[in-house]
Amino acid sequence: MRFLFALIFLLVLSVCQAQEKTVTIGLIGDSTVAEQSGWGPAFAERFDRRATILNYAKSGATLQALSKKLDELVQHQPDYVLIQFGHNDQKRYDITVYHDHLKSYVERIQKAGGQAVIVSSVTRRSFDANGKIVSNLVKNEKYNYRATLTDYAKAAEAVAKELKLPFLDLHRISIAHHNEIGREASMTYNFKEGDKTHFNRKGAEAIAGLIFEELKTVVPELAAYLKVAGSTE
Repeated sequence: MRFLFALIFLLVLSVCQAQEKTVTIGLIGDSTVAEQSGWGPAFAERFDRRATILNYAKSGATLQALSKKLDELVQHQPDYVLIQFGHNDQKRYDITVYHDHLKSYVERIQKAGGQAVIVSSVTRRSFDANGKIVSNLVKNEKYNYRATLTDYAKAAEAVAKELKLPFLDLHRISIAHHNEIGREASMTYNFKEGDKTHFNRKGAEAIAGLIFEELKTVVPELAAYLKVAGSTE
């Protein structure tokens, strides 16, 4: 009888320990991920108390510019790091340089024991005359755009394939989303009037929703840490 009670105790203890297993997820990217105007906060809110989300994204950031922030992030030894750049990189250097910087990020995350997850850039909400999202070279007096955002998204996918990494194609799925809801609904996501890049709360929650649907396939083990519907923990 004592043996049976001991066995039951160990089983219950094992279940409790499994339930209390924690995860640390790092986010690093530009303003479309950052706290003020990105999808990062809405992403973090979807996890329960067992998950710690470290958002190191920064407005105006490129892979090159945020390199030291990555060093700070990996010191926390995150289990996963989602990497999303492109919006600002396309203004400063070409796809070859972007490719090399992205590989460097992956190597440093892996060296710290983490799993890198490459995320392609969320689309800008620019529509053509037919009411469909278009990825054009932006005309800007300050910067010489090197390629379209779609080109950088394809470069991100190429790095993921080369290094055999999980790839979350946010660029593709966000384009599909905005094409489905249309221009008028898409503009309700704007951080401020006329801002077709950044998000208000509604927009951030919508993009986070797209990400979680994709994560179920790309990194399914993270689904265990999501809040149960109706739960506040």
